[in-house]
Amino acid sequence: MNSPARQNPFFEPWTGPFELPPFDRIRTEDFKPAYERAMAEHDAEIAAIVADSTPPNFDNTIAALERAGAAMNRVGAVFWNLTGTESTAELQAIERELAPMLADHFSAIGLNEPLFRRVEAVWKQRDSLALTPEQKRVLDLTYDSFVRSGVLLPPEQKKRYAEIASRLATLGANFAQNI
Repeated sequence: MNSPARQNPFFEPWTGPFELPPFDRIRTEDFKPAYERAMAEHDAEIAAIVADSTPPNFDNTIAALERAGAAMNRVGAVFWNLTGTESTAELQAIERELAPMLADHFSAIGLNEPLFRRVEAVWKQRDSLALTPEQKRVLDLTYDSFVRSGVLLPPEQKKRYAEIASRLATLGANFAQNI
């Protein structure tokens, strides 16, 4: 575990060249607390989007969703890079432990009906908005991602969908570690 004298490198700014991760200071035991904190931050960012009382628009819904999860991306970029190139038994154990947790996290977002309703409201008015081609593409991809994540399914099927996604994440991690 982290001692009080040692700060988790994921919890501090990266000030090296090009803001690269301080690989020399990152330890295996840093990943789980970093992911836990990143998931909590991501949940708070999603909750803020859902709680926004202003009518949904591209900036406060779609762009906000694109910005959400920066901490997840930061931790994941390092973790998946290492598990794919320099994996150890310890990293593989963390990967197996995190796989269903991450799947559950992203399923909760993809099945978040109030969040989807905001996305859908923007999507339904897409032709009347002055969106760039890039913004239209992001909007379409975001809407399609929610639909493919099962947000329109009945509640019992949403639950089953999330269970399957979690199980597939575990099996996928196991498979990747065995090839």
